Amino acid sequence: MEIIFTKESSWLQKWDEFVLQQNVANHLLLSTWNRSFAAYGFDYEVALLVDNETIIGGFAAVIAKVTFFKFYIVPFGPITDQNHTQHINDLLAKVSERAKTLGCCYAHVSLPLSDSVNPHVYPVTDFPALTSAKKGHRFKYVYSAYGINWKSVQGYETEEELINSFRASVRRYIRSAQRKGLELRFLEEENAVKTAYDLCLENAATNGYALRSWSAFKDTLLSMIEKKQAHFMGAFHEGNIKGASLIIKAGNHYTYILGGTKKEKPDFLAGHFLHFEAMRLARQENLSGYNISLGGSKGVISLKSSYADAQIYFDQGKYHWILQPTYFKAYLFFDKYLKKYKKPIAKLLSFFKR
Repeated sequence: MEIIFTKESSWLQKWDEFVLQQNVANHLLLSTWNRSFAAYGFDYEVALLVDNETIIGGFAAVIAKVTFFKFYIVPFGPITDQNHTQHINDLLAKVSERAKTLGCCYAHVSLPLSDSVNPHVYPVTDFPALTSAKKGHRFKYVYSAYGINWKSVQGYETEEELINSFRASVRRYIRSAQRKGLELRFLEEENAVKTAYDLCLENAATNGYALRSWSAFKDTLLSMIEKKQAHFMGAFHEGNIKGASLIIKAGNHYTYILGGTKKEKPDFLAGHFLHFEAMRLARQENLSGYNISLGGSKGVISLKSSYADAQIYFDQGKYHWILQPTYFKAYLFFDKYLKKYKKPIAKLLSFFKR
């Protein structure tokens, strides 16, 4: 048994297949997703726990670079298959060790630990490798999992039973959306995907939150769609797009990543239509369920909560190591006092990289 660090394509393919099959896994572990950070000048790698050429566990790490500082971020995990959870501690020990080797001033992990009973989380456990770590995260520029907003789709004999599992208001919205004459399309061609993503960008701008630019995310998005790791679903009426939703498959379930709808009257309820279609797809593929995801505006959070069985948070799984205190203090100063200069500095640095 050994732990190897790699970006070799054959291992990455095996790793992505492993991530798809494990209940306690997440899209943040997929190599395709982590490769997308190259658009920001970041690096990544995958650590694999291997026994006789078979992957039994591991983690994916984003190596973030901010001017002169490096950070080693494990956005989800480490994880193992269900028969080797005793080795999670070995993988955790490798996180801080590897970060030191690469000259990083900081590292963190986001373990899917919860007191909730759910097949997609680990029970809260004490890990000796975390003795030297502190609770929480102090680096915020690489998204790390902080929980799941869970809806099971199994155990229902019919789709009508699944609909009836929701509260009355949600049932009305789903049925009303289904009567609007919307057409579901799985978007795969670049132009169609861009049209849907533009709608999501428009919604983000209107509601005051940020999404990656099309140029930064395009290659990752198209690659994941081609590999069947993701679906970009569109809701159309008479040939016009009314809503779009990106979902990614990992951990024996789908996760909602982003979406957008046309704000017009009559309201086609495209968001409700697309969320239920994602659940239908998970059920048809015999997956465990749908993570409608946490976060968003007050209205979005309310809508998501109305669909979910439970909100499960990983507050007990957030840990970090400060590996080079002097460098990390300098980074904190830079982040606090020079924040308004970060964009001009980034543009200048990108100019010198040409």
